[in-house]
Amino acid sequence: MKKELSLFIASVMMLLVFTPVMENAQAADNEDLGNSEQQEAVQLEKELRENDITELDIVTGLDEQLSSTPAYNEQTTVQAQGVKSKTAAYGAKQMITMLENTGKYAWNSSVKEYVDKLPISTASKSTLEKYLGYQFVMETLNVVINFQGDITEALSLQMQNAGLPSWLSGIAARTLVFLLL
Repeated sequence: MKKELSLFIASVMMLLVFTPVMENAQAADNEDLGNSEQQEAVQLEKELRENDITELDIVTGLDEQLSSTPAYNEQTTVQAQGVKSKTAAYGAKQMITMLENTGKYAWNSSVKEYVDKLPISTASKSTLEKYLGYQFVMETLNVVINFQGDITEALSLQMQNAGLPSWLSGIAARTLVFLLL
């Protein structure tokens, strides 16, 4: 179990090293977002960069925060830690179950507690909480069930369809896969 977990963490770190995180913010180019949402996304990216907050920081911070939630902690110890390239339908079903078992209040509270610790503005915290919140995640997962292919790609694509900039949808998708699968 520890060997599989170590292998997984090493794989995630390699992915993070070779994947340019937040290279080109596409928030301003995204026509699906309203003007204020575009500005919020651009501001969020700017503040994350200024404070050197990486995708790995977000993933590990949320994982630590959620691990203090009993239902989430129980499930993570039982789950097999393996490759996260499950099909979208299979992965989304598992993620929905995990999210439902964690509960809306526990999930949103954990996300809020973690985001509140970040050294970013209140507006950026609100934007991040919105896109990592239970309702947005659940709506995204319910649509992803019908996708073909890899779960991470399906989540990212659906989040972009919902208006998230591609840089943020990639971060959010990989974070959710790590936390819920």
